Amino acid sequence: MKKTVLIVLLSLSSLNLFSQLNKGKTVVSLDGNYLKTNTENGVTSNYNASQVKNLNLGASVGYFIADRIELGIGLNYYWEKESRTNKLMITDFYQAEVMDLKSNGFLPHIYLGYYYPIVNRLYLSGKLKFGYGKIKSEYSTLIAGRSNIPSESSYSPPPYTTMSKDTYEVDLFNAEIIPELTWFISPKVGLSLGLGGVKHTMIDWETDNSSWSVNFDPAYWNFGFKIGL
Repeated sequence: MKKTVLIVLLSLSSLNLFSQLNKGKTVVSLDGNYLKTNTENGVTSNYNASQVKNLNLGASVGYFIADRIELGIGLNYYWEKESRTNKLMITDFYQAEVMDLKSNGFLPHIYLGYYYPIVNRLYLSGKLKFGYGKIKSEYSTLIAGRSNIPSESSYSPPPYTTMSKDTYEVDLFNAEIIPELTWFISPKVGLSLGLGGVKHTMIDWETDNSSWSVNFDPAYWNFGFKIGL
């Protein structure tokens, strides 16, 4: 009996559980990340705080042009909301400022990926991804202040309030190198974990308005799943 079980296990271990990564196969991927951060600085007389909410959702379809080499296209949705508060008090002067910034956009992309097997059903992949889209933003700012001049003074300036709003749109291009872990729970279904990466971003195609970033912080990792067709 033990020999029979051993033979069965050896036979199963020799099966190609990763046939979906062979040439000619197609994989549909879905992933996303949500992040909320809060920061506070200063004291009562000079205080500022901010809250940022960020959502990234992505969908892609990849075709294996060779064993473990994937070429694909996809679409990402980006949404962000940032709220800032600043309070300043100097002797008899007090001012408060509140700003809200909302941004969103769809970013189509193409990518080339390679999957390297680590252990049974676990792959480490690297993706070279190029994306382009338009980001729409809307912001509003409210500033209010007053001066508490002593009553014996001949002049006391009135309180003031100002508000401004605006919208704008920018072209966004980015190139990324993304490491990713994929574990296949079945021959056609896998769980993926994007581990951050290296990114080059350019706004409005201006080299003076471009930047590089290297980020492997787990807070920014993407979780998703893959379906082999």
